[in-house]
Amino acid sequence: MRLKAEELSSQISTLYIKADRIANTIWEGMHSRNKDGVGDNFWQFRKYEYGDPAHLIDWKKTAKSNETFIQEKESQTLQNFVIWRDTSQSMNFSSAKNIDTKLFRANLLTLVLTMILSKSGENIVLNGTDSKLLKGSEAVSFISNHINKQINNKYISAPNIDEIKNNSHVILIGDFLNNLADTKKVIKQLSDRGINGIIIHIVDPAEKSFPYKGRINFNGLEEEQNILIGKAESVRSHYKKAINLHFENLEKLAISYSWKYFLAPSDIEANISLFNICNTLANFNKIELES
Repeated sequence: MRLKAEELSSQISTLYIKADRIANTIWEGMHSRNKDGVGDNFWQFRKYEYGDPAHLIDWKKTAKSNETFIQEKESQTLQNFVIWRDTSQSMNFSSAKNIDTKLFRANLLTLVLTMILSKSGENIVLNGTDSKLLKGSEAVSFISNHINKQINNKYISAPNIDEIKNNSHVILIGDFLNNLADTKKVIKQLSDRGINGIIIHIVDPAEKSFPYKGRINFNGLEEEQNILIGKAESVRSHYKKAINLHFENLEKLAISYSWKYFLAPSDIEANISLFNICNTLANFNKIELES
């Protein structure tokens, strides 16, 4: 039991350090390209609240008072971001030792996005943890501490829709190997409430290329029946057509509801996927990147 606790602690530490490095790199890259424009007009002063980014403090106003003040811009109205990631057994798959499991990659993306959004002063919640909306360092601390805790079984393979407030932005992270109709039901219910979002589709390279040869017994990770194939390469062409069609239909589904879709292979550096995702979030949701 002690060894397991130490191993888990090490995994969390590694995850946090890696996420923090990536988040800082992406934030600096986004910030360096930021330019003044529409939405940069002064709106109001308000008192500093715990979790507000320090760079938003107006030191001149603060110096004239006993209170600390934030200078808000017109486009700095806080937004609610809900992050859900699939924690089902299929996410524990990795086709090679040097490739992240899909769950590790999902947790990494979740934590990096939390850090980026917290730097923007947004409200964030990790779906399925029955948590309130948090922001700033409080959000990062809560999510990093809960990233490896057991999610309610009902929300392992699908988000808790009732927990998602209207006018939120939803980020769904998973391998989406379930029936497409289930994913469509979730997106439709959210879209009918005016909730938009993005899908981050994590894929192990073997799930696309099917590199297997010879006699192989494929073990189901989620209580599916095992499948024994005498000559695996003989079904490769059929498999690749079927899986590529599934991926295409998932992307079409997202687009049909005006959601964003990102394919995030687990064998490429996480920052490559995250640069595109964070730039889309910044443009789509008008996240402020003021210095």
